[in-house]
Amino acid sequence: MAHLSVATGNGDDDDDVEIPWPAAPDGVAGPRLLPVPSAWWETPAVITRALSARPEEARTARLFVRELLGCWGLEALADDAEMIVDELVVNAVLHGTGAALTRPGSPGATTVLRLCMLRRAGEVMVAVVDPGNETPAPRTPGLAGESGRGLQIVDALSHVWGWSPLGHGKAVWAVLRDP
Repeated sequence: MAHLSVATGNGDDDDDVEIPWPAAPDGVAGPRLLPVPSAWWETPAVITRALSARPEEARTARLFVRELLGCWGLEALADDAEMIVDELVVNAVLHGTGAALTRPGSPGATTVLRLCMLRRAGEVMVAVVDPGNETPAPRTPGLAGESGRGLQIVDALSHVWGWSPLGHGKAVWAVLRDP
């Protein structure tokens, strides 16, 4: 069994909760299902930013991540975090908005995604929440393929990554450790 420490309460390490999940088979990369309660993504410990479901929002997400990591003194994580969040946002737009939830009343209502960031001692979790319920799965692209490498990049740059069903969508997340 692998474990992910999830901060609760006021953010002190004394309030951590260990949540177990099955370890991936040896040599198998890919997402890990972590059944985090949907209310967890709404806690004050998680900083969020709404994004519309357009590929160009990946730029907004990258800038937000870099700025927030700078405020937290974790600039060393910024390059990898930007690349990870770029892949997660683009994947959410392409694959997570099929059964789109829209904001009623807005002109040309668009699907709303959320970028979430959680800072813990020595690590940062970035997540993108989308309305889709499909399990994210890395693909094996052809040698000349121009797509299908996004989750492989997330896997290569993160300490651990996975997804959590929320009942009304999912959160695809990655944890980066401070070097």
